[in-house]
Amino acid sequence: MITHGGEVEAAIQKSLWGMDEINLMSTAGKKIVSVLVVDGDRPFLEAVRADPSFNLPGWVVRVATSREEMVRAIGEARADIFVIGGGLSDCGPIEALQKSKELSPNSLRFFVYTEAEKDLLGKTVGLTHRRVEKPVTPAALNLAVRQVLVTHLRIRKPEVAGIVRDTKELHVNTQPMQELLKTADNPECELEDLARIIRQHPTAVATILQVVNTAFYGTPGDVETIEEALQILGMDFVRNLAITELAKKQLRLRPGLHELANSILQHSIETSQYGLRMRQYVKNLRLIQQISSIALLHDLGKLVLLAAKGNDYADLMGQSVDSNTPCWKLEREAYKCDHAAVGGFLFAMWGLPEVIVRAVTWHHQPEKVGEKDFCATSLLHFANYAAHSNQGVSCYCGDRLNEDLAVRLGLSPDFAYDFE
Repeated sequence: MITHGGEVEAAIQKSLWGMDEINLMSTAGKKIVSVLVVDGDRPFLEAVRADPSFNLPGWVVRVATSREEMVRAIGEARADIFVIGGGLSDCGPIEALQKSKELSPNSLRFFVYTEAEKDLLGKTVGLTHRRVEKPVTPAALNLAVRQVLVTHLRIRKPEVAGIVRDTKELHVNTQPMQELLKTADNPECELEDLARIIRQHPTAVATILQVVNTAFYGTPGDVETIEEALQILGMDFVRNLAITELAKKQLRLRPGLHELANSILQHSIETSQYGLRMRQYVKNLRLIQQISSIALLHDLGKLVLLAAKGNDYADLMGQSVDSNTPCWKLEREAYKCDHAAVGGFLFAMWGLPEVIVRAVTWHHQPEKVGEKDFCATSLLHFANYAAHSNQGVSCYCGDRLNEDLAVRLGLSPDFAYDFE
């Protein structure tokens, strides 16, 4: 979605295409979520249509077994959400996804795939909001749909779009940043490819090497190359740290705001480290690595607000300290949105993976999209709280712990002070 050169407004409009508000109002003025499930597996279609989770008030579920049926269904009534799988009688799932995006650019699109269809995942970049592997129960599919739906209802508000739209520096980009973003959801990206892209930005290289050579990561302080850093920290971590550094550089903040920006970025790194420390409570290593990487991006929306609102936002941060009120609550009062939604919108616009968009958008209210077990959103909330509790940020007030969620997941309300 990011463009290089050209007219600024044209670039912004192209970037925001497909990110308008989701209108769930029917002609009768009632909220209706219209879901169209397109799959050649008839038992799967019937199971979805019959499941109670898809038959709640305000939900309308239709099914189709071919692209022709899908197009006809769209002509009869709008579809807010497409769930598209394989086995269609007249085309493959990629073609069906492309057609659904062409006919309903503001819709949410899901790709349900089998083990045999994993080779198609690379072709779904830019076409889907979430990918779900079969076998999947209708209830689990519904949870995935609802998580993405509530996230996009939050981030597509006009107030959020307006702030991002006005921050023009984020829309006209350099080629290295374009390439960096393209690697985020590309399963075929190799370590050498990412290293080559990052090396084009000396400030990102310096930040990455500075972080990897801290005692926290157990290195003796002699890591000298991006390749070594990638081996130690992982591709997602290094990529997200580079994205944050490059975004900060592009925003061209006023001189007096750089100290605030550096504090925000330092807190993001500390949150990432507490994300790793959460392995004391969570045994899923992949989830721990994932949240450590996402944490580097979680407050990027604050940098956008600094660029868009300048001293007004700096004053608001100070007010949060004086009143001991979490910054995001004052943001909502002043701007009708918060930094979490701004960051989520930006990442969705950039085409970053849906789990990043969701976790960042809801890290202050994880209960809105929470799952029965630890997930990226709840872990980001806990890591953010732990970083604020142990390290602190002097320029704004941090978040409160959702104690009910912590206890439900087996954490003590004092867990943040119990790290080894």
